[in-house]
Formats: sequence, C-alpha cells, structure tokens
Amino acid sequence: MNSKIIKVGIIAILIMSMAACTNSTKPTAKVAIEQIQQDAVAMDFIKAKFENVVSLKVNTQPIQGNQALVVADMTYDNGDALVSGEVVINYEWNKKEWKAVNAQFSYKSVKVKNEAKEKDVLDAAVEIETINTRYQANAYSQSAVLISKELDLDNGIANYFVSKKSSEDGWNAETTYKISAKYDYVKGWEFRIVDWSYWETMDWTGTWQIVWGNEANETQYTPKEEMIVTITGEIGITNNMADVENEKRTINVSFKRDKSPYEIPVTISNDYKKDKLYSTRFINVKYGNQANDMFNLELRFEESSSNTTSKIVAKSFDGNFGVVTKIK
Repeated sequence: MNSKIIKVGIIAILIMSMAACTNSTKPTAKVAIEQIQQDAVAMDFIKAKFENVVSLKVNTQPIQGNQALVVADMTYDNGDALVSGEVVINYEWNKKEWKAVNAQFSYKSVKVKNEAKEKDVLDAAVEIETINTRYQANAYSQSAVLISKELDLDNGIANYFVSKKSSEDGWNAETTYKISAKYDYVKGWEFRIVDWSYWETMDWTGTWQIVWGNEANETQYTPKEEMIVTITGEIGITNNMADVENEKRTINVSFKRDKSPYEIPVTISNDYKKDKLYSTRFINVKYGNQANDMFNLELRFEESSSNTTSKIVAKSFDGNFGVVTKIK
C-alpha cells in the first residue's frame, strides 16, 4: 500500500477523533425540569423543612458554552405554608451532565395553612417595663388571654389582641397588647408588640377607721388618734405605648377632725414619683392651710422572697403610719 495513502488515512482518523472529543465537551441538552426541581429544594433552608414542590415554571435557561443559568418561579410546601419565590441556579456541563454550581432563592409570597399557636401568641405578650416600674402591675401573677384576632393567612400576616389583668384588694389593672405576627418562610411565625394600652382603678369606696401611731416626730396627729373617713367615687389612670397618661378622678373624702367637718376631693399622691411610681393605690387628702394638714391612704405591695402581700395603711406628712380598717 502506498505510504502516502496510509498517512492520509491516519490524519483523517485523528481529525475525526479530535472532533468527537471536542463535541463531547459541549452540552447536548437543556437542564431537565426534574433536575432543576431537585437542585432547587436542595438548598439548606428549604431542605430543612420541605414536603413537596407545588409548581415549577422555568422562565429562562440561556446556555453559553458549558454554562447554563436557570431562572424559575417555584412554589413549595414546607408543611406549614406554601412558599413562592424565584429560583436562580448556575449550572456547569461536566462529564456529559449538568452540575449545579450554586443556587439562590428570592422570596416573593407565602400562603400559610394555619395561624400561629395560641401559646406562642400569649408568650409574645411580654411584660412592659414602664407598666411594671410605674404601676407595679406585675406584683401579682397575671394570665394572658387572647381577646380577638385579625387573620390574613393568604399573605402570612395576622394581628392578635391580648389582655393581662391584675386584681388585689379593690385595685384592678389591665394591659392590652396588639401583637403583629408575620410568617417567615425560614423561621416560621414571628411576633412584635406594635401597641399597648394600660388602665388601672382603685375602689376606695367605703368607710374606714384610721388609728395613728405613737411617733415622737409626729407633728400633726396625737398618739392613738382615731379618724373615721368615708370615701365615695372612683380614681383611675390610663397610659399607652406613646406614654400618654391620663387620670380620672371623681373621688371625695369626708371626715371630722378637731370637730371640724371636711368634704374634699382626693388626688393621686406624688410621694413616690421620685421612684417613678405613680398609682391609684396612693391617694392624698389635703384638708388645711398648713403643709402637714394632709395624709395619704396607701394600698402597699410588700414583696418577699416567697410571695407578695398587700395592706392598706395611712401615712402622715411626717412619714409616720397609721393602722387602717374598713368598717363598711
């Protein structure tokens, strides 16, 4: 055989082999829908809570060389909600198949199957520092109660209204919360207090006996002096998240001292404002022209390591205490 013919044949075979090798590095097909779906849900935050893909629509899939960029709309079921968003996956053609290099998910919307658990909502009604400091509303145990709710599960949002109440010896207080809930497709329901309001009242109505003590520094009341005090009306305070505080006073006190009758209005005592404490539990009776012509009636909360107790006392201008007993 002619050597020239043999060389030509070998060269032809080499050229065909090289062409075949070159063609084998080029993608032979687009990325399959099944693979896109599998790679999309393999992202850690989806895989951690995933049941199935509800829908997948590929919007674009441009291929350039051995690279492909898949952009798709996907809705998946995470068990609690149907989560919708855009999936972007970078692919590389390697060993005659597409391999996902990286992927990202851009959240768009969510449709939640069920509202938040009531316990989680109630736990979100945490104590308000202002209320506890100024009014001691948490001195006694409070139970949170769900009052009402506004649900928009199609958009994964809700508003809850929760109440906490306190009551002791004629004193009543209530804090009402507005809690905004939003469903996060990774973390689940998240809560935020967006508003709160507070009110308290003290029922002082009745007839009380005050017996003053025997204190050496007392400048107004004689040892063991007795006073009969009759109280009518009510006294209340409201406050809110904007720290707008209002008082309602329709309370009056009548009594006799040194044969002089008094029928006078009552105000809330300012004695503890320096301690940021201001409550309907502390009322002030000012009945004369002298500075010490006054006394307080106080429902005091006394905390110990084991419990909280309450008692009503009278306090003079000089800071001395009298024993208070309700007659009727």
